[in-house]
Amino acid sequence: MGNVEFLSKNCTYDGDYNGIMRTPQNEFNHGLHYHDFFEFVIYLGNAGVFQIDDGEYLVRRGDLVLIDMFKPHTLLYNQTNTYQRFSISVDLNLCISFSTSHSNLLDVFRQGNHRSPVYHVEEDSLQKYLVLLKEYQNIHLNHGLDILEKALIHQLLAYAYNDCYCGEHLSELENQHLHVISRILDYVTNHLSEEISLADLASEVNYSQYYVCRLFKKATGKTLTGYIQEKRIERATCLLRSYDSVNKVAEHVGFNNYSYFYKTFKRFTGYNSAEYQALYRQ
Repeated sequence: MGNVEFLSKNCTYDGDYNGIMRTPQNEFNHGLHYHDFFEFVIYLGNAGVFQIDDGEYLVRRGDLVLIDMFKPHTLLYNQTNTYQRFSISVDLNLCISFSTSHSNLLDVFRQGNHRSPVYHVEEDSLQKYLVLLKEYQNIHLNHGLDILEKALIHQLLAYAYNDCYCGEHLSELENQHLHVISRILDYVTNHLSEEISLADLASEVNYSQYYVCRLFKKATGKTLTGYIQEKRIERATCLLRSYDSVNKVAEHVGFNNYSYFYKTFKRFTGYNSAEYQALYRQ
């Protein structure tokens, strides 16, 4: 499926969730990509072909798509079709906070066992989603807008859990591991401009460096050091769009050695930082 682009929440949305209605006119224009947050998509029309890992799905009205963290995916949408899809981006931490001992949202988001990423609901069942989407898009509050938005996201995910839960719970061990992963993701995000050592991360979660690296690789398919580098470079691509000084961008994303930043940026993007900045601004 070609090259895979990494997108982090830092450059995708603010806060711990985001909801947006997509159409062919404002469709997400990235190709095959993955991200360090979950995504839940409600299709309100026949959009095209959804690809994830090595699978392809013709998505249509009433399809619900649950996208795990770090899973490469893309939508090959038909630009001549008239469709809508509502996409919800949600952090691992928020999924954990929304879950209970009986209903764990990670059960439906984690791509494991025999779970399909695409479910279909008939029109009568789709209506409950449409009611909430209409309310979400028509919120008019001077205060507390984010509280109501998050409450509606919570309800939409509860409906998704009801419609997509296949009867299999995550093991207690995997659930514990994902709590550790959430702390690692938070630490990296909050310390991206600083030097991040494996010793610091291991100390943050009270495990050995070896265990933390093995756990991260098992849960995400990525090495921890590789993820940190990718996140730094992806953040740099965002900053280069508004910063004039490439050196300052390098410092902001934790590179004290400009030569190393130059080489790493080119390795991940195919361009040096100045070329990327010029291309974006053109």
